[in-house]
Amino acid sequence: MSSTFWQLEQHPAGSVALLYGERRVSYGELAAMADAAAAQLPERRTLGFLAMPNRVEAVALYLGTLRSKRHVPLLMQADMEVSLRDALVAHYQPDWLALPCTAPLPAGYVPLPALSAETKLIVCLRNDEEQPPPSNERLALLLNTSGSTGSSKLVRHSAEALATNAASIVRYLELNSRDRAITTLPLAYSFGMSILNSHLLAGASLVLTDHALVSREFWELARETGITSLSGVPAMYEMLRRFDLPRQRLTSLRMLTQAGGRLRDALIEHFVKVSQQLELSFFVMYGQTEAAPRISFVPPARLAQKVGSIGIAVPGGELTVDGDTGELIYCGPNVMLGYAERRADLALGDTQHGMLRTGDLARLDDDGYAWLIGRIKRFVKVSGNRINLDEVEAMLAREFVNQFACSGGDDDLVVFVAADASVDAEALKQCIGQRYKLFLGHIRTLALQSLPLLGTGKIDYTTLLAMTQQRSAL
Repeated sequence: MSSTFWQLEQHPAGSVALLYGERRVSYGELAAMADAAAAQLPERRTLGFLAMPNRVEAVALYLGTLRSKRHVPLLMQADMEVSLRDALVAHYQPDWLALPCTAPLPAGYVPLPALSAETKLIVCLRNDEEQPPPSNERLALLLNTSGSTGSSKLVRHSAEALATNAASIVRYLELNSRDRAITTLPLAYSFGMSILNSHLLAGASLVLTDHALVSREFWELARETGITSLSGVPAMYEMLRRFDLPRQRLTSLRMLTQAGGRLRDALIEHFVKVSQQLELSFFVMYGQTEAAPRISFVPPARLAQKVGSIGIAVPGGELTVDGDTGELIYCGPNVMLGYAERRADLALGDTQHGMLRTGDLARLDDDGYAWLIGRIKRFVKVSGNRINLDEVEAMLAREFVNQFACSGGDDDLVVFVAADASVDAEALKQCIGQRYKLFLGHIRTLALQSLPLLGTGKIDYTTLLAMTQQRSAL
């Protein structure tokens, strides 16, 4: 393996790696903090749960586990409900926990003395019998695909997968030591994690903040620290459009990046124009947690001609489409080792062998650019027709220039609309009925104050599916 993002010594020791409030943490300081944090943990190979608030201590421990090569952490969102966290702890029985200092501790764990008086992270060790160690030596990290929902299905990643994907991102974004990002996404979410990883590999820096994108404090901090990039999922770009990016006067900004779901075509076209106005590079990307996480991107120079495409494979990867099923397949060194659903699964080897069946239906155009058609499992049967819910969402977004979410079951297609969208319910139903030749009685619309989102900013389809039991309409 070539240089990795956790080899912090490859950069000048005095260069700034992290900024948090008044703190400026250099690469030399971060390396020392990472090693000290990992030294608290048992000398044997262990499994740990690491909550990832936007704090220096959390980043240091994450890097420390990778540098030590002994410990396998599960990155958890810092705001996960305690009941969900404790259920996950009971299921996997980790050897240690690293939690925000204000979080209640689950039974059976004893906190260690804090490394410093300012620490915001408490490390706790299990105080009863030892569990079998994660015996697959390639296993380096666990991620949850479902954000803060507490699912026991985890993604198993090797150090190689993390390192090679960070290197691919540095290459196609052309990151360098002068770049500076800011946290707009949870660090436990694969997109947020990849921003951290790639910037550390490039010798760049990351501003850690809890300020929301819609707050005045966020934009003041972004200006003061001179950020060069801004990243987000589709819901954030919906907000960003209303904020009028040119008015924010981010004079150091050189790049926008988007992933985490499909961005409406109209929104892509809007930010293409904004990027041209501000002389920015705008990257539309596609990925999955199972690929650590970047899979493809659209080069900014081709974006205006490829609106709606997820682009070409990241350096070192390859995209193909299964000729029988239409499923998009990605092959590359950043593909996960496989899934885990219980602690014993941490001993499993590589079940993927570098190939990921994405679950997305796609086509490749003559230039080799991939276009998603829908999800294999995102279908309902209405009026005898098999309807792709992702396709319906995209069609409505084009026709009504708004964001929609679709759910439902057989003979019950439900369109969820944000209350401020000012869209006529009957017009929506007529549009769907005519396009897909459906009986209008099988189509419903439900108005919500806002579309429910996961902690990652993606639409929460599980909640929407539960809401389809409601019979009220607009």
